[in-house]
Amino acid sequence: MTEPNGHCPYLGLKQNRAIRFASPTPEHRCFVSGEPLEIPVDQSSYCLAQGHIHCPLYMGLTVPTTGDVPMLIGGIATASALVAPASGIRGWLGTLSPRDRAIYAIMISMLVIIVAIYLFVGLQTLFRPNGSLIGAQPTSVLGTDTAKTPQPTTGTNSTSAAASGQTATSAPPTPTNLPTNEPSPSPTVEPTRAPVIFAPTSQPTLLPTAVPATVTVATTVVPPTATPTTASVAATAAPPTTKPATSAPKPTAALKPTIAPKPPTAIPAPPPATPTPPVSASVKPLTLYFADTTGSVLVPVRRNASVANNRTAEAAIRELIAGPRNGLQRLVTADAGLLGLQINNGTATVNFKLDPSDGDERGIHSIVLTLTDLGTVTRVQIQVNGANVGGPRGRPIVNPANPLNLAVDYSATEFLPLYFPSIDGVHDVRIISMVPKTKQIGEATVQALLDGPPAEYASAVWRVIPADTQLRGIKLNNGVLLVDFTQPFANAPDINAAMRTVIESLTSIKSVRGVQFLVEGQAFADGKVFGKPAINQE
Repeated sequence: MTEPNGHCPYLGLKQNRAIRFASPTPEHRCFVSGEPLEIPVDQSSYCLAQGHIHCPLYMGLTVPTTGDVPMLIGGIATASALVAPASGIRGWLGTLSPRDRAIYAIMISMLVIIVAIYLFVGLQTLFRPNGSLIGAQPTSVLGTDTAKTPQPTTGTNSTSAAASGQTATSAPPTPTNLPTNEPSPSPTVEPTRAPVIFAPTSQPTLLPTAVPATVTVATTVVPPTATPTTASVAATAAPPTTKPATSAPKPTAALKPTIAPKPPTAIPAPPPATPTPPVSASVKPLTLYFADTTGSVLVPVRRNASVANNRTAEAAIRELIAGPRNGLQRLVTADAGLLGLQINNGTATVNFKLDPSDGDERGIHSIVLTLTDLGTVTRVQIQVNGANVGGPRGRPIVNPANPLNLAVDYSATEFLPLYFPSIDGVHDVRIISMVPKTKQIGEATVQALLDGPPAEYASAVWRVIPADTQLRGIKLNNGVLLVDFTQPFANAPDINAAMRTVIESLTSIKSVRGVQFLVEGQAFADGKVFGKPAINQE
């Protein structure tokens, strides 16, 4: 089997999988599941070396978590590596190589330059070229710029200026106020029409309470029931003087015509209650774990379930409570009652109304396996009415087997994912077999399938590949594993089940994306490449 070179393809910094370094650092995480996972093994021996395909995280066999202690499930121990917490910025910098520090220094310098450019451009937009703020008005001085200085429009000022023998440009340079929107007062030479207010019949007619001193207004009050008419106005014009007799009335509330009040309207009805936002639902595939008909093994089931508001974990627990189909056994009680579920830093806290397992440890395992299959959950805390039941649990090994009675040593052993048909032939059962350390994972997996089911599971699963089948050769080519069997493989009574279990077992290896079969060196099944299937799809 060809060994890839270089770093692990899923290695990256804690928040950036695209940045990798040639030296180990506590900030390295494994993104094999899409989420950053802590690396429980020696990075120099696995993640940053050619042997990274044998890392347990890379193979997806076990996911040790920080703070776990070894625990036995089905006779096999699982352990989690303790990851030393970071000791601050100095401790983190101390773990970096000079090359890594130089890269961070360049990135920070570029960030400072970008911020400086934005500040410079922002200040340029706030100030004009001459240094004044945008929107500021220059001060005008009478006599310094007659073309731009607004000139008085009243005849009084012009007459006074003419009488004094001075022009507007010879006036002393004194500040002048900007012109207002009020019109200059001028004599009234023609009568104007007085404003008439139309009022409802239930209200008296309201007229202005004040008029200019030089204008005499005669109005006729229209009775409420009569048709309103126009009032006549007699106005006298005052002879022009050097100063207007009166200043123009300023628009005040007293001089404006008063609008008659509107008739009372009905009190509006209270607004309707705020509608509840619609629930967005989608259908997603979930992997659930139930017990087989014998109750001795856990069986993964692929079920398409409705997920509301993207709460996939809650949907998975509700499906476990709903129970199995196709003859499998329930492991979570039907009256458990989900009260709530929260995920924080990879730990899912699931609160039930009643004990979900009814004292059966397999029920807890099914919950932990189902949630940790989502990729966003690494540990599960079970609660009953808000009280913790035990501590957080990491993912256990599914149906473990140790045919050689090896000591539990992650540095000296491998875990092989094997699939065998259940005794009723309806489902395929996953069994994890511990074997001595090897670099030929694909070859060891196929050989374990040819050896048949482990003795402790002989009553739950059965051999589907003929016992006299031998492996002629195996080769990995661009993610496709080419497997060459002897002729008995093609003579299997259930050739579809034989091929299916080989495909399911080999595509569980992270570096394998497909399987191609040969028999006696010749293409089998038309030379088709089989990808990873959905196992036990309902």
